[in-house]
Amino acid sequence: MSAITVTVRPDAVAVLTFDQPNSRANVLSRELWTEFGDALAALAPRTDLKGLVLASAKPGIFIAGADLKLLASAPGPNDPDVRAFIEQGLRVLEQLEALPLPTCAAIDGAALGGGLEVALACDYRACGTNPKVQLGLPEVKLGLIPGWGGTQRLPRLVGVPLAADLLTSGRSLGAEDASRFALAGRGDDSMSLIDSGAKLLALIGTSQSARQQRFGPVANAELPQQPALSGAAAEAVRVVIEGAPLPLRDAIAVETDAFMRLAGGDESKRLIAEFFAARKK
Repeated sequence: MSAITVTVRPDAVAVLTFDQPNSRANVLSRELWTEFGDALAALAPRTDLKGLVLASAKPGIFIAGADLKLLASAPGPNDPDVRAFIEQGLRVLEQLEALPLPTCAAIDGAALGGGLEVALACDYRACGTNPKVQLGLPEVKLGLIPGWGGTQRLPRLVGVPLAADLLTSGRSLGAEDASRFALAGRGDDSMSLIDSGAKLLALIGTSQSARQQRFGPVANAELPQQPALSGAAAEAVRVVIEGAPLPLRDAIAVETDAFMRLAGGDESKRLIAEFFAARKK
């Protein structure tokens, strides 16, 4: 069974829906990344479309994040299989950003970790009214940092201080706070969220001038004095500050190098094991 379906509305806006079979959540596995990339490749040459909405058929969940089983099985840092997994996701998000039509993530539930990173690669994000809406990058709680561009796209959207706070604490934002900090707009109620996103994109069309500016470097990236940090939290701050003044692709390379040093390390493996154990209780 397919995890992704693409339909085209009468207003010429395409809707790409994630619905991973036999799973309560959409999880970014190798297979899902492959199917996502294939769907985007099929949409890219079409000239009849006015936009693309990304949505989820899972109640209360947009995309829950990465396939942690793959990361848990890494024998140590800088594992080639983990690098291939991360680079696969980065290539697909480059495809998403390169589409010649505006894109919107319709978020009506949890968009955490890799799920938020997918949404960050869209031109727009709209939150529904579901009380389960959460936007966050909680990787630090697993001894990691984001690996699909989150440390670089997030500060370019909400500013370095807020991004650093979210990255080092792992806390999430609800729909109201996400709107207040310009991370996402407030859409209509849950039932009409896709409609409101599609109407926005149909009005914008393919006009590049009407679309969100692509993520440029951040000049003078500074943070107020912070308590001493260690481990993944310290790496997150270092990567944000070091990557901020760089072009996005170069900045993401800084992130990837740091992620690869953390993934498969003792702290990450321990915290992922504790995460899985807590879910079984």
